[in-house]
Amino acid sequence: MDFELLIDAKAGIAETPIWDGRTGRLYWTDVATGDIHAWHKETGEGQVWHTGRAIGSAVPCEDEGKMFCALDGGLFLFDLETGGLEPICDPDGRPGYRYNDSRIDERGRAFTSSVSAAYGSDEYQPDMKGNFYMVDTDGSVTTLVEGVNQYNGIVWNKEGTKMYVVDTWGLKLMAFPYDIERGPTGDPECVLDLKEFGMPDGINIDEEGSLYICHWTGRISVWDRELKPAGTIPFPVEFVCCGGFGGDDGKDYYVASSSWKYTDADFEKNPGAGGVFVARSEIAGRGDFFYKG
Repeated sequence: MDFELLIDAKAGIAETPIWDGRTGRLYWTDVATGDIHAWHKETGEGQVWHTGRAIGSAVPCEDEGKMFCALDGGLFLFDLETGGLEPICDPDGRPGYRYNDSRIDERGRAFTSSVSAAYGSDEYQPDMKGNFYMVDTDGSVTTLVEGVNQYNGIVWNKEGTKMYVVDTWGLKLMAFPYDIERGPTGDPECVLDLKEFGMPDGINIDEEGSLYICHWTGRISVWDRELKPAGTIPFPVEFVCCGGFGGDDGKDYYVASSSWKYTDADFEKNPGAGGVFVARSEIAGRGDFFYKG
C-alpha cells in the first residue's frame, strides 16, 4: 500500500479512525485534547467537537446523532448536536484512571479497558494496572480481565468465533474464544508474540481474515487468517497508531499517527506525524460496528 497524508492534524496522538458509511464521514479522536473529529469525504471539510476530557475512543451509535465515548471519568454518549454527555457507566471508578481504545461487537456490546492516566510518563509504574470490560446493551458490565497495563485495538473474525485484542504493554496479540450471542466464552490466550515488530497499537481485519497490526516503529505487520506472517507495510512516519477500513467499497485504509513529544527536528524527519493517512487496499476491510445501548 502507498500511503498519502489526508489530514495534517499534528495531533499528539490521533486515534480510532472509524468510517460511517451512513453519513460519509470518517471519525477520529485526539487523545490529549479530548476532541472528536470528522472528515467528510464528499467535501473534504473537517468538523470538531470538544468533550473537555481525555478521550480513548469515539464510536458511532445506531443513532447517527450520538457517539459512544471512552473518556476520563467513564463511558458516555456524546450528542453531536448539543455537545452534551450522557453517562453510561464507570466500571473502573478509580481516580487517576481513564478508558482507552474501545470497539463494539456485532450485537452492539462495547468493549473497553481502563489504563492509568500516568501511562507513558516517567511517573508510571508497572503495578498501576487497569481492567478489560464488556458493557452489554442493557448497561450491565462484565470484567473480562483484571490487571491490564494497556490493551488497545479490538477486532472479531468474520465467523464471530474469535475476538482479538492487542496487548500493547506485553507486546503480544491475545485471542478470546467468542460466541456472537453471548460474547467471550473463555479466557484469552497469546496467539502472536510481536516483540520483533516493536510496540503494537491498533488492529484491523479484512474480508479474507488477514490482520493488520500498527506498530510504533513505522510499519504495519500483516498476518493471514491462520496467523502466519503475510508481510510488512512500511508507513511514512514512525508512530503508527490505529487504522480503519472505509470508503464506498471498503478499500480505503485510513491510519492515524502520533507526534508524541515531537521536536521540530522530529517533525522534519516524519512529515505528517500526528495526522491521518490513507491508502488503497486491494482487499476490502471489515468495517466497525456501532453501539446499540
